[in-house]
Amino acid sequence: MDILRHVFFENPLPLWIALGIAALGAGVFWARTGSRRAKWIAIAIVDAAVVLGLVAWLVETDYEKVARTLSTMSRAAEAGDADAFIERISAQYSDDGCGKEQIAGIVRLGLSQLRVSTEPPGIRMAGGQAVVTQVYKFSPASAPGVAVSQDLGRWTWEGAFAPDADGEWRLRSAMATSPQRISPQAAARMLPRIRQ
Repeated sequence: MDILRHVFFENPLPLWIALGIAALGAGVFWARTGSRRAKWIAIAIVDAAVVLGLVAWLVETDYEKVARTLSTMSRAAEAGDADAFIERISAQYSDDGCGKEQIAGIVRLGLSQLRVSTEPPGIRMAGGQAVVTQVYKFSPASAPGVAVSQDLGRWTWEGAFAPDADGEWRLRSAMATSPQRISPQAAARMLPRIRQ
């Protein structure tokens, strides 16, 4: 079922290419022979490609919703927009006793002191949830007097996403997995300290 969802809704390009080649073949056969059957086959294939395109455009799968959420979060992190990032965190966020308010404070502190860039995420869908792996690169914000811990740099984070009551997919938990496995709270302790 996942393969069909992927082929028909998330990435129909290979199917469109196959349909295009089949339509071209039927069209060439029709042009050479004048066969009405080849003409109708070519028309039917083109119609199928149009319907496939409309369905793929109209249907937003859970995978696409998660990808949209991640895109919003990545843009917000790169722009230093803590509020837009926090909006994509679920009110049910829970991680080692840390709720949404605590994680929001960590995000605000981090984005005020660091510049962030991201790499494309990896998304795995399973059992109505998404597990996302994404690399974040950190560098000091352009603020005088900020010393960056040597432990910051390139970090791989893994997050669990699930749909909230409004149907939007939001972050439910997060953990750094590389270069070491630590919670957001432990990562916050590694943030740069402003020199007095």
